Amino acid sequence: MNKIKVSTGIYWVEIPEANLFILCGCPADSVKHLIKKGLITYEDKGLGIICETGPNAILLSDIPMQKESISNLAEFPVLQMLYRQGMILPNHPNNIGIKPLLIGNENEVNAQIEYIYCGNYGLSSIDEIKMSGILENQAQEMMRLKLKFAFDKIKRTQELIETRIIGNEPVEIRNGVFIQRKDLNLFEIIYKGNRIQVDLNLAQDEEYEAPYHLGYHEITREYFSVIHTGEGDGWDINRPCMASIITFQGRIYLIDAGPNIIHSLQALGIGVNEIEGIFHTHAHDDHFNGLTALLRSDHRIKYYSTKLVRVSVMKKLAALTSMDEVLLEKYFEVHDLDIDEWNNVDGIEVK
Repeated sequence: MNKIKVSTGIYWVEIPEANLFILCGCPADSVKHLIKKGLITYEDKGLGIICETGPNAILLSDIPMQKESISNLAEFPVLQMLYRQGMILPNHPNNIGIKPLLIGNENEVNAQIEYIYCGNYGLSSIDEIKMSGILENQAQEMMRLKLKFAFDKIKRTQELIETRIIGNEPVEIRNGVFIQRKDLNLFEIIYKGNRIQVDLNLAQDEEYEAPYHLGYHEITREYFSVIHTGEGDGWDINRPCMASIITFQGRIYLIDAGPNIIHSLQALGIGVNEIEGIFHTHAHDDHFNGLTALLRSDHRIKYYSTKLVRVSVMKKLAALTSMDEVLLEKYFEVHDLDIDEWNNVDGIEVK
């Protein structure tokens, strides 16, 4: 049994004899941190199949937020297990009936289950899609594509993963490995008499870290400009996820808000209170999970998207924060954009 510190608030515990590899703590970009640390690598399974290694269990923080940052963002770690490791892929050598394991207190496990479901499928029925203003034939085509990528069935998260609710008594999670909560966010992992403690609390002088260094590059506030703040994706350890900033007549707008958005803004000399609005393209985590950081603003940031995107984003955000969707929308000044039409937004034409 071995414990490795991956980054601030993130640990790796491996028990190879029990076939258990636990990601302890999953704030933003935890998968990138694992890749950077060499804990996710490539494995040749033979017959031309190369896939990733990585965790098969996640230990969630007891606390949903620390230092104004979300502590539990399990969507990408779970997707890495299901798809990049191959646990869900038909006829894949790693699809042997073992499911990703989500471990934590009941509130956080349930919140992550719903959040992962929303991230995986968005709006998951024709009726839901139609209620967002989409015509019947378009809604049917969207569902056809969703089902194709879902291997012909929309599955609840509980069908894709296993869960373990832990309390103050030892709970067996798999193959003779037990976890016990010793205190708030302090856990003990037990196997064959060996014990390892994992503390997911951030110290007073600690914050979750970005996996890349951006330096400082103060932007020129031009009359109109588009600045790319990231050209990576959820797996790229060297670059922030794809996003951009628009400056127009002294106002600043975001296009999407991925992980560590505050880190990117600070690197450009921009404060969250300067953000006029955000144009949102979709609800995948690498474009979405920085949205909670915008709630820190001293004003209601304007939120621009189609109704289809807004409904799916607010549904996912409500699951993640355990807040009501209607209440969440009040934190933003919501403006729905017309699909396939030019929309005038404060003098900017958007389609």
